Amino acid sequence: MSDQNSTSPAVASLHEEQARQRTGKEDLQKGLEDTFPASDPVSHTTTTTATSTSAPEEEQDTGEAPKVDEALAAVKARQDTPATDHAMEEVRALRSELGRITESAQEALSASARITRSEIQSAQSKVIRQIRKRPLQALGLAALVGYVWGMTR
Repeated sequence: MSDQNSTSPAVASLHEEQARQRTGKEDLQKGLEDTFPASDPVSHTTTTTATSTSAPEEEQDTGEAPKVDEALAAVKARQDTPATDHAMEEVRALRSELGRITESAQEALSASARITRSEIQSAQSKVIRQIRKRPLQALGLAALVGYVWGMTR
């Protein structure tokens, strides 16, 4: 991410797909305008216009056009809102949660290290006390362990 001029293949692919969708929207919009209010399905490849027996002035007075324009504007506004904002917020939340989990793991590791250290020191002091209490027994045990270990090698 240090080189701002180069983009990853995924980003380039995203931009190409968005460009294709924009051109497809224009064709679809033109097809919708050419066929509305006909009962035929919208097609951006072949357009069919509805014919009526009414005068042109009566066609202009239909109250349907503003509603369609409003609906199309709402759909376009919904599609134009970047979905990446939501994804970026999710990434930020996940990073924050990962930070909290990391801190908890570090605290748990630190606590278990302290406990282990104190247990080792306790066992070590107990062994030292036993050796000082019975030095000949400790010497005999060490000799026996050395002998067995030497025989196994």
